[in-house]
Amino acid sequence: MNSVKIEGTIRSEFGKGATRRLRAEGKVPCVVYGGEKEVHFSAPLLAFRPLVYTPAFQLAEVVVDGKTYSCILKDKQFDVVTDTLSHVDFLELVEDRKVIANLPL
Repeated sequence: MNSVKIEGTIRSEFGKGATRRLRAEGKVPCVVYGGEKEVHFSAPLLAFRPLVYTPAFQLAEVVVDGKTYSCILKDKQFDVVTDTLSHVDFLELVEDRKVIANLPL
């Protein structure tokens, strides 16, 4: 199975104003769920192109502050007017824990 590497930086600010500033800089706010704790980070918009704009199911290797998370894409949101990617949720793959994923046929 193919994997895409996404390098991000941890987010310290939350809320509407902080996410608007991130999007203005060309970054996408993201969250990794399913592990020990939730990881809030941001990554450049162009890093998501091989993961989001493809019909194939792929793994994502998310690197945040030197720590690597093996994830799958859980949800993505697009801007209503401009149709650009505005938010991404990932689900961390943890051993001995089952996940449910929709695979394209």
